[in-house]
Amino acid sequence: MGHQTSNKLLGAVDLGGTTISSALFSAAGDILDSRTETPTPVKLAPAELVERIADNFLATVEGNGCRIGSVSGLGIGVPSTIQYKKGLLDESPNLPTVKDYPLARKLAGRLGLPVTMEKDANCFLLGEMRHGAAVGCADCCGITLGTGLGLGVAIDGRLLRGSNDCAGEIWTAPYRDGILEDRVSGTALAEQYFRAGGNKLTGAEIHTRAADGEALAREIFAQMGEALGFGLAYLVNVLNPEIVVVGGSVARAWDFFAGPMHKTVDKYKVKRNTTKIVTSKLGNLSCLYGAIALPYLRVLED
Repeated sequence: MGHQTSNKLLGAVDLGGTTISSALFSAAGDILDSRTETPTPVKLAPAELVERIADNFLATVEGNGCRIGSVSGLGIGVPSTIQYKKGLLDESPNLPTVKDYPLARKLAGRLGLPVTMEKDANCFLLGEMRHGAAVGCADCCGITLGTGLGLGVAIDGRLLRGSNDCAGEIWTAPYRDGILEDRVSGTALAEQYFRAGGNKLTGAEIHTRAADGEALAREIFAQMGEALGFGLAYLVNVLNPEIVVVGGSVARAWDFFAGPMHKTVDKYKVKRNTTKIVTSKLGNLSCLYGAIALPYLRVLED
């Protein structure tokens, strides 16, 4: 039997730099079986991007035997900073066509339901705080390693957005002759591997080669781990969170970069600092679990 009689379902979309993922949840926060993944069309016009996101989500609704009218709200995580008061996306390397675009409002009009928009790294952290590795932690951070590099920060249980919504943008922190994202992301892995004499491969393919014992692939992951460690050393010394959760598609290769990462952090952190750095418990579902947080709370209040 489907879920047509429910008016308490909640939708979630993870708009990644490479993939659009969507899911449905019960009001109790349980994820339904059928989910949809489609490629992210990064160079489409904004209106076309809205259509692709809507088509993806509607496929999930149909795949679970539901109607769009049974969905009370939708949360979407986006790879961009957001002007929260205006409801506008900022310019993003992963979404170059949607600067100053009211994505949530347009998507709400297309689907006919309330849509809440949040930075994807914040959604990731919310998901881990609610259901994953950061449950019970009030001061925590979430690092997303995917197409790019993202950071979400919570202090006293509340997301840190900054004075004008630009907190957490660790990807553009200076590192060596460029920025941190040049060395820490799936895109960076592919580029560094190729520069070192390897073939043109994706981050996932380099992970496979590392798992098969290839020395070059393992060295590239070790270099990424060291670079990430420098970024995290700044983070744990400045914020002293209880835990930092590392997730995203690149985090599947945790065993190949965690050692150099921890070694670098331990070298530079304040000795009494007890911040734990762990990998995600929710895998690729973290952002989806986090994306339903605001719609879920609204349903409970109703």
